[in-house]
Amino acid sequence: MSEKTYAALVDRVKRKINSPAAQSENCTEIQRQPDDAAEDWSRLLSDLGTVENVTMVPLDDAAEHVRVRWNPTEAM
Repeated sequence: MSEKTYAALVDRVKRKINSPAAQSENCTEIQRQPDDAAEDWSRLLSDLGTVENVTMVPLDDAAEHVRVRWNPTEAM
């Protein structure tokens, strides 16, 4: 795991979360890509799990496809 590969993963997920569709629905799905290191993916899920008002729902047994929901009104 390197900080460079983790930062690239975080940037990809941030773009997905900040997309207009995700922002209007307060929800998006993220999925581990073949070139994502398992350690980076685990760290990302762990980091997201510490964010208040964010709920993650695994969509597969390996948690490589996850629905992320957030409630912006509770965050205020």
